[in-house]
Amino acid sequence: MDEVTFIIRLLKDNWSGAGSDLVSTGEISASHNATPKFIDVRSIEPKEGRRVDIDSESVLIVYEDSSTTDYRTIDYSARDETFTFTLHLRILHRRDMVSNTLSRDRLAALYKIVRRVFENNAFRPTVYTTAGDTASPVLGNADLIKITSRNEANDRGKRLLGYKMGVEMKRFARAT
Repeated sequence: MDEVTFIIRLLKDNWSGAGSDLVSTGEISASHNATPKFIDVRSIEPKEGRRVDIDSESVLIVYEDSSTTDYRTIDYSARDETFTFTLHLRILHRRDMVSNTLSRDRLAALYKIVRRVFENNAFRPTVYTTAGDTASPVLGNADLIKITSRNEANDRGKRLLGYKMGVEMKRFARAT
């Protein structure tokens, strides 16, 4: 499993649980707990990765920025890998929204859910063949994952609100 797919599956598999936790603690409203559309920019499927209609739902776009490899020993028997990703969280503020703050609240809820998923899976995140079933075979894993940054990414002219998040994933002592 490649790294972008790993990040998307980790988010998808843990989205509803993290959202429910935040609703139960009162941090987000139940109306903001909908799962966004996850987009891998490398997709070659029609209407995926290039142009996406976000009128009806929010989107979360994932792409890999860089990858570095370090070798612990002179014989290259084990390597440490570091991957950096950018996640774009996007919401379109539609004119038919009842409140001017509805889109901002939804964007804040998206960020809180993403943060909760990464914080709950910071050490040894694992993706299984069946979502949430730890008895099923492992599709992919890592040793450490964390959010490194968050920036505003708004386009007022298009009424598009968003955050651009930096994420770092590490894998240690992998056999070559």
